[in-house]
Amino acid sequence: MKTVISFFFLAFITSKIYGQEIKAYNFNVRIDVVSKRLYVKGTIDIDFKGKDTISVVLWKNSNIHSIIRNQKQVKYFFDTISPSPIMYIPNGRNLLIYKQTKSKENQSIIFDYDCDMHELSGWARSFSENWIELNYYCAWFPLNNNSGNFTSKLKIWIDDQYKVTGSGIINQKNDYWEMIQPWTVFDNIIIASKNLKSKILQENNIYIETDYSEFSEPEADSIISECRYVLNLYQNLFGKKDSTYLKFVIAPFDQGGGYSRKNFVSMRTKKFDLYTSGGIGHEIAHFWWSNANTTTWEDWLNEAFAEYSMLIYFRERYGIDVFNKRIEEYKNRLINTPPIWGIDRNTPEAYTVLYEKGALILYEMEQKLGHEKFFGFLKMVVNEKVKTTTEFLDLVEDKLSKEIRQWIENKIKT
Repeated sequence: MKTVISFFFLAFITSKIYGQEIKAYNFNVRIDVVSKRLYVKGTIDIDFKGKDTISVVLWKNSNIHSIIRNQKQVKYFFDTISPSPIMYIPNGRNLLIYKQTKSKENQSIIFDYDCDMHELSGWARSFSENWIELNYYCAWFPLNNNSGNFTSKLKIWIDDQYKVTGSGIINQKNDYWEMIQPWTVFDNIIIASKNLKSKILQENNIYIETDYSEFSEPEADSIISECRYVLNLYQNLFGKKDSTYLKFVIAPFDQGGGYSRKNFVSMRTKKFDLYTSGGIGHEIAHFWWSNANTTTWEDWLNEAFAEYSMLIYFRERYGIDVFNKRIEEYKNRLINTPPIWGIDRNTPEAYTVLYEKGALILYEMEQKLGHEKFFGFLKMVVNEKVKTTTEFLDLVEDKLSKEIRQWIENKIKT
């Protein structure tokens, strides 16, 4: 089963350093499908916070026409040779922007550039005639790893044959598409396809939308149904979230996992099956489990908790036999694996260890505490917005016992 779910992935910006920060994007984006180019012009609101520069990452094959503030050129350096400073964006390059002398800390800077996307490839990103998916992983927009709380407004122009969706609220205007993200995020995801279809469920205060191109109508209905079930289940188990808006996009590729953003999930699959249900369960769980650093072993606090949430969903939806079978599969794969504590996030074993070994620890914890006490504690973890293993262990000791803390710490370290 590892090959089925090994690409479930979250890249929330969670190890935030309180430095320079991007606060908002207001961009006009023109997508030329035939020439595989993006033409981008608009403003970025930046808070320099007392610093002279801010480093952003931009797609390596970008041609910067100008960066301007108050009708004056802004000094910048675009390093297209050195490797990407962000592990999840291998084809990103560092763009250093200098703050104008004696200017305000908060500045609106106008960018004008284009991106040649001929070389765009890899997981979770695409620029083909059939499916366009642009996001954080290709750095089509200048992004800063400290900036996980910006809003955005995009106007998107593309050939009339295409429909557009994305990580925000989408509206079609006369000759362009508007995407607004009024909630704070760290990504601007644009998706376009000639065959894009949508199904929407609105009841009470819940809004669920699924966007797809190759699914059948009954399969799209199943996506909506399972998303509603999972949202209700997790809210009962982990506590209410600030929003019940959800957009779930099905990218028409063979099994390749998914990624989660605020109110948004994108998943690669071509049919509705248990694999797809697992993606729904895991990725929606990240709405609750997304506070830890994703670039280190601390990511187990995101991934193991999301993975075990998915297993709980399987137990509730498909029965104890499906749940137990998955637990046994995990146990078999974990023989002779290294400990969670200190594992290199880039090692080939990191997935099995951080996702599955961590999930088994939570399984044993539930067995040890009992259902009610276990889920009561998980609500505390959510409420405290636990970001590190030390914080987690301290909370275990404070709310449960020193003995349970020692037991969990030993499990993480062996």
